[in-house]
Amino acid sequence: MKFFTVILFYSLFSQPISNVDRVRNKFPNIVSKDQADAFIMELKNDNSPESKAYIAAMIFMKSRFVKFPFTKMKYFKEGKNLLDETILKNPENIEIRYIRFLMQKEIPSFLGYDKNINEDFEVILNGVTIGRLNLDLKLKILHNMLQVKDITVMEENRLNQLIKRL
Repeated sequence: MKFFTVILFYSLFSQPISNVDRVRNKFPNIVSKDQADAFIMELKNDNSPESKAYIAAMIFMKSRFVKFPFTKMKYFKEGKNLLDETILKNPENIEIRYIRFLMQKEIPSFLGYDKNINEDFEVILNGVTIGRLNLDLKLKILHNMLQVKDITVMEENRLNQLIKRL
């Protein structure tokens, strides 16, 4: 009887984790094309801007796990177009800007997809300061930004200062 009471209590007072939250918790540590495809499938019926941005990021990440240059380029273009389109429709969305910041910092510069890094960085810092995101998500965004390979000393200092203020 206690078992059923515990189950009933848990089901009444716990909130199910959304598909976007599940992907958000794993992002950006995707380890395979299959994992990226699975997350895309989870998010495909969600029309939120965040979901579309994570789908775009998963498409970008799939290019890491394929061998053929044409397939890599196909995934790059598809992810880029979807992410940029989502940002055009939601220019103040901090989480989407964060996703593009990470993608542009991690993608090789010879592809020319690095024009919005400074703009996105400023939007993210301003948005985290005054935005409505919960504290855990704000900290996750800032800590993940500190992990990118091309972070500048100035960017690192500003991120660390903001983390201390939060």
